[in-house]
Amino acid sequence: KTTRKSLAAADPRVAETVADVQAATLEYVRNKVAVSSAPIYSYFAQVADDPSVQIVANAQIAYVKRAMQGTDYEKYPVLSAAAPFKTGGRQGWDYYTDIPAGPLAIKNVADLYVYPNSLKAMLLTGAEVQEWIEMSAGQFNQIDPKGAALQSVLNEGFRSFNFDTLDGVSYEIDVTQPARYDANGKLVSSNSQRVKNLRYQGQPVQPDAKFIVATNNYRAYGGGNFPGLNASKVVLEAPDENRQVVSEYLRLMNTVSANKQVNPSADANWRITPVPGVRLGFLSASGAQRYLANHPGIKLVKDNGDGSALYALLP
Repeated sequence: KTTRKSLAAADPRVAETVADVQAATLEYVRNKVAVSSAPIYSYFAQVADDPSVQIVANAQIAYVKRAMQGTDYEKYPVLSAAAPFKTGGRQGWDYYTDIPAGPLAIKNVADLYVYPNSLKAMLLTGAEVQEWIEMSAGQFNQIDPKGAALQSVLNEGFRSFNFDTLDGVSYEIDVTQPARYDANGKLVSSNSQRVKNLRYQGQPVQPDAKFIVATNNYRAYGGGNFPGLNASKVVLEAPDENRQVVSEYLRLMNTVSANKQVNPSADANWRITPVPGVRLGFLSASGAQRYLANHPGIKLVKDNGDGSALYALLP
């Protein structure tokens, strides 16, 4: 770990044996898929709507809408659940998606979606959609509006791959309320409701409304212990991996867009409700500072000098 050097000499016979396979693999992962008009990064994905998650959500919605054509489920609105995978922390402060504007290759798609999940879709009610988001909102600490001027907003015990954001609806998360569920999916505060103003096309989501929600096999089959999510709700068993879905979506968008480029901008369909007088602090990589101009609501508090920096959402 200290020297980052191999403790054994390379065996030339191994290199010779796998040379053709390695060359073919490198050629494949460097294959151009599309061109992005802006950088794609995940430095702020846990506190604000994010371009790296947005692309995955858009790709899943497009796929499921096509798959539902001509079926009994075609009449229902399609939402998409997606989470940030590369968010530093235990994996180190260089473990973030950071893809510059320009050509996107297969390796970049693998950066956007790191797990070999397959796409699934579920039929859920508006009440179940709300509870899904409530579980995700457990990623945040409870903030005291009368407390310190700077408070830590991220619960470090909550895994970022369980922080699903739901695209296709809009909502706010009130972090002054206690979390309804803990990180293991246990109901811990039955009277709490962090999710506010949940709307579809500008109208409040009714508890008995029905939606198709695109997700992955891990979540659909109970991964993360999200309330109400299980195999009985699955209505689409897609054969494709989520990252293949993303790859094909990028190819399509690159073809049909007027400038032959993909726009990775997030649509800002969700936000943390500001807490007057309190800055909501969180750690991310020092390298995120070069993108602060794109986020006027986020400010640098302190560069820690170890690859991390403290940032804050402004009230």
